[in-house]
Amino acid sequence: MKKLRSKVVKALKREFTFECIISSRMNQVILDVKNIDFEQHLGLLLQQTQYIIDRCFPRREDNLCLVIREIGGTNENKFKIWKSVY
Repeated sequence: MKKLRSKVVKALKREFTFECIISSRMNQVILDVKNIDFEQHLGLLLQQTQYIIDRCFPRREDNLCLVIREIGGTNENKFKIWKSVY
């Protein structure tokens, strides 16, 4: 699980188009996003995150827990990307 999370962090850092700080802590991948209207862009953040993970890691043996937070704000969204079914 830890190995997958670190690979996911590297892939997101390389390909994510929103300005953010990406890290891994306590079994979660954390995206601290800045300079956006959080509620307006949350759907795009989720879509891009899911797309990158599905494309880079199509066969996952573990579920991923992700947290998207607004830097300097109070908004936060937690979600899971489930392991692959094969």
